[in-house]
Amino acid sequence: MKQLTERQKLCYGFANRYLTELVLPEQTITLHKNAVQPLSDLMTALKNDDLPIKVISHWRSFDHQLAIWQKKWSGERPLLDRDSKPLEVDHLTDQQKLEALCFWSALPGTSRHHWGTDFDIFLSEPIAQGHRVELVQSEFGKNGVCESLGYWLDNNLADFDFYRPYSEYRGGVCPEPWHISYRPEANPLLNEIRATEVALLVRQCNLPGGETLLNELQDYLQNYVFNVS
Repeated sequence: MKQLTERQKLCYGFANRYLTELVLPEQTITLHKNAVQPLSDLMTALKNDDLPIKVISHWRSFDHQLAIWQKKWSGERPLLDRDSKPLEVDHLTDQQKLEALCFWSALPGTSRHHWGTDFDIFLSEPIAQGHRVELVQSEFGKNGVCESLGYWLDNNLADFDFYRPYSEYRGGVCPEPWHISYRPEANPLLNEIRATEVALLVRQCNLPGGETLLNELQDYLQNYVFNVS
């Protein structure tokens, strides 16, 4: 593959000049430079309403996303069904593995976390009290540990130019009430993804299940990448 431009590096999860670090009280995260102030403002507003949060996931490189995919494919990391129950990967066909993986995890090169504009967030208090974060819908549902955060985001998130791309099930990715995206930078990047470039990256990294997925790449992109709220 020809050398990537800085913009392509940003789009597909490689180190680039658009990224920076933000030092928070208990963590340091990597994100898009233009998302620093909006995210800081959002976190301040949440803290002022007694809902301090922790960023569970921020910028994620191509290689990081590849490692997630490989570990779930092999069973080293849990591969869940649509009800958040673990699957026995040894009993699944490649097609069944792909369907389960794509519901929860993005193909390397297509994750929104590559852009530094998207974040998985969670209330700090339950974590401090020993709650093990799973990032499943029940944590944000009725009586869930992040029910109050979900309600706040419903009513205030747009004021900071963020939105939830997976707010509801649309036939692709599972609903992710914890996943927020900085719209002004994320939307243009979504439109810059090209199937030909994704295919080249997938072939170069010998992705498990890659050849099967490449045969239906256009459908995958339409159902799991472009199909957002």
